[in-house]
Amino acid sequence: MRRLILLLCLAIFASCGEDSVQEKVEPVMVLSDSIADPDKIVDIVEEEPKLLDKVHVKFVSFFDKIRPNKVLRDPNRLHIEAGREMGLEQPFRKDADFLAVRDSILENQILLYVEDDTFFRKKRMYHSYPYLTKEAIQLLKELGSEFDKQVKKKRLKDEYALQLTSCLRTLQSQERLRHNNNNATLDTTSHAFGASFDVSYWDFYRKKDGKLCQYKVLQNCMEKAVKSLHNEKKCLVIKETGQYCFHFTVIQ
Repeated sequence: MRRLILLLCLAIFASCGEDSVQEKVEPVMVLSDSIADPDKIVDIVEEEPKLLDKVHVKFVSFFDKIRPNKVLRDPNRLHIEAGREMGLEQPFRKDADFLAVRDSILENQILLYVEDDTFFRKKRMYHSYPYLTKEAIQLLKELGSEFDKQVKKKRLKDEYALQLTSCLRTLQSQERLRHNNNNATLDTTSHAFGASFDVSYWDFYRKKDGKLCQYKVLQNCMEKAVKSLHNEKKCLVIKETGQYCFHFTVIQ
């Protein structure tokens, strides 16, 4: 009898024990809103193979994403990615930051001063500085040369040069530009890395006297030159309408 009672008690205790087992709780990581180093950017990515593959995008992918098109409007995010790859690692926050190290940058040929060329001339720049990477300057010269070829095909009476309107910008100068130009991006601009520049498709310099001219035939020559370089996958392009210029970012 005692044995029966003991077995019955053990059965009841086991049953209660099963009901009282609690679900296992995984520890939760709490992330602080404050970052000790404000310059350090932390990206939190879900551990999913497809997402992780997208984190490390190879530079060669820029070539795959360029497609010949009539619109000539590559996404701004690609311009920024290419700008970081081909130009400065970090943009300058203030004009004074850039001016303080400008001589060192030139001495080490990180950026070069953009001189007027046979095929292009600089417009007076209020919101940028005439400094670009060596590759960007080479692209600019190729653009000017291709434009010159297209103009000569038309057998025009005079020769013309392109107008370079914008080069390197600091974050401060980009902010100033936003107050005067609704077309200026609210995102980080690829101009901040020294690998991008703007060239007018509205105003052209007549070489013999330096006067500005606006001719439809020159605009057509400009567009053909841009498409030629774009199809060769030498650059990313955005045809801007508010400022009548092409925005270029070099990619090789």
